[in-house]
Amino acid sequence: MLRKTGLLVLLALTVPSLAQAQAKPQKPTGTQPGADGVRRDPQGIKGISPFWESVKKGDDLYVARDFDGAIAAFKDAIVKDPQNAMGHYRIGEAHRAKNELKEAEAAWVAALRYVGSDKPLKAKILFVLADLRERQKSFDDANDRWNAYLEFGKQNPDTKIYAASAEERKKRIATWKQLLEQYGAVRKRIEARLKEADAKAKASAK
Repeated sequence: MLRKTGLLVLLALTVPSLAQAQAKPQKPTGTQPGADGVRRDPQGIKGISPFWESVKKGDDLYVARDFDGAIAAFKDAIVKDPQNAMGHYRIGEAHRAKNELKEAEAAWVAALRYVGSDKPLKAKILFVLADLRERQKSFDDANDRWNAYLEFGKQNPDTKIYAASAEERKKRIATWKQLLEQYGAVRKRIEARLKEADAKAKASAK
């Protein structure tokens, strides 16, 4: 009887303890879904990392053409991972969409600095930098950058590049340079004739 009573007392003490342990809320971990159903992981292994979450937010705002909002989100991503080239690349895209070419160039130069061994991303950065210099009408530099892009493709045949587009852009640059030279020569002839006409007009007025 004493043994039975002792067993009942033990059960009475144990069962509430188990119930309390089950009822106690667990602390959230970085791999559990949050209130919005998104699984987050600072390491980006079992869920989205803070960096990529900010990039995703920026991408959504970019698609919605809220470029200022996208830039703010990409800047937030860069704060979370300053040496991740993708953040700098994305912010450059947003600046280009706003026609802020100097800011875009600064972002892409930073992206090139941090790109490391990510060959597909490096190819994209080389492409947009060449395109940017062409938009800025710095044709000699643009031609050099297209050559660098093509050379990168030759050295990394496993990385997809748009060689045909680069070659076409080089041809377009050559055409523009030729037109500018022709226009410069015509402008000089016009200026010379205007000076001659002005000199004759002054001479006849005396």
